[in-house]
Amino acid sequence: MRTDALLAYYVSRFLDRWRDACLPAIMQAALAPPSIGLIAANGLNAAQTSDQSWIAILITIVAAALAFATRINPLWMLLAGGLLGFAGVV
Repeated sequence: MRTDALLAYYVSRFLDRWRDACLPAIMQAALAPPSIGLIAANGLNAAQTSDQSWIAILITIVAAALAFATRINPLWMLLAGGLLGFAGVV
C-alpha cells in the first residue's frame, strides 16, 4: 500500500476520533487552499507536457471546462481522452 494512502487513512481516523472538537475543522479549512493549489499545479504541469498539437490543446481546454462547469465524473473524461489517443486523434 502506498504511504500517502496510509497517511490519509490514519489522519482520517484521528480526525474522526476528534469529530466534536474544533481542531479538525480548523485543520481541514487550513489544508483546503494548499490542496487545491497543488492539484491545479499538477494539472497545469500535465497539460503543458502533453499538449503537443492544437487538437490536444483544444481537448484539454474542453475537458477543463467540462470539469469546471459540470458534475461529470473525471474518470469518464480520462477514458474519453484515452480513447481519442488510441484512435490517433491526439
